[in-house]
Amino acid sequence: MEHNLYSTLGVSPTASAQEIKLAYKRLALKYHPDRNPGDARAEELFKVVNAAYQTLSDPQKRVRYDLRLQYLREQRQAIRQHQPHHNPRYRQTRPPAPVSERHYQNIPRREGRRFVRKDLYITLGFFAFMFVFSVLLKSTMDYITGEDRYKTALSYIEHGKYSSAHSLLTDAIYFRPKHSDAYLTRASISMNVYENYRSAVEDLNQVIALQDSPSGEVFMLRGKCLAKLEKYQEAERDFGIALTLDSTLHTAQLDRGEVRLFYLQKFEPAIADFTSFLRHTSKGESWANALTFRGFGYYKTGEYAASEADYRQVLQADNANGRVYYLLGRTELEQAQPDSACAHFREAYRLGYSAAVLELRANCR
Repeated sequence: MEHNLYSTLGVSPTASAQEIKLAYKRLALKYHPDRNPGDARAEELFKVVNAAYQTLSDPQKRVRYDLRLQYLREQRQAIRQHQPHHNPRYRQTRPPAPVSERHYQNIPRREGRRFVRKDLYITLGFFAFMFVFSVLLKSTMDYITGEDRYKTALSYIEHGKYSSAHSLLTDAIYFRPKHSDAYLTRASISMNVYENYRSAVEDLNQVIALQDSPSGEVFMLRGKCLAKLEKYQEAERDFGIALTLDSTLHTAQLDRGEVRLFYLQKFEPAIADFTSFLRHTSKGESWANALTFRGFGYYKTGEYAASEADYRQVLQADNANGRVYYLLGRTELEQAQPDSACAHFREAYRLGYSAAVLELRANCR
């Protein structure tokens, strides 16, 4: 069986979320360090199983992972189909003929009228016309071919054929080097499907260079890629430009707040970004993330009561969020509430958030 995250958990690629969760619990119990003290291999397997579950239990991460698996299978199949073949029948059978076998004849000079200046002008005009005609014809054909490749790529994307779409977009850009929409679409595939953020940034740079007035969304996408490439100062700048160009891009506020909070240590501006984002949303995963991040920002600035309020609000909507139970427990420790903190650490551990075990060992009996 092909080695991947599914084989790590011992489930099929079509397994349901419940089957993945049950397989993870079974393997986590089997390889847990507490059950295998001193066993380095068991500890390593526990980490591998946990990493596999973190990806497959998240619907969005699982979709991206499945697309990468499909892409790799397509690549391997393409390589197998294009193996070079050597046919001995086309090999050279004899060396070139020597000079002695070659025959030369003197070509007699023809007598005729001389080549005059008028003939030169006619010839030059003919070649100039053919050159211009060829350039115009090539430009027209390149435009038609590039546009056809681009439209076909869009239809492939609708059917989930991202590898073929990416190849067609590359062809479209070859025929139309200034096709900004093709660059933007290819950047989206590189970013969201293949997670090739460096390539996505190069395409987005081309979009910004080619468009007279690039949209805020283009800068927001480039900011996301720069953050993934750990270029946090540049990412913060791009998110700011995106919000300046389009104040309705509230996602850019969430992304900029995350960069400021976790990587630039700008806690107060990060809290302001999350607060602004929360004014425009009241539910969903992004809303829960913004509250969680703002709660952590309050925790870092010592505003523990505000941090606790944000965490509790998240738990009201999702009482199975082990990470938030863990963060709430840490906030309660800072407020000298050890009993409540330990109860929340235990709940976090029960829900599969393994980092809570360290707090339980250090602070709870």
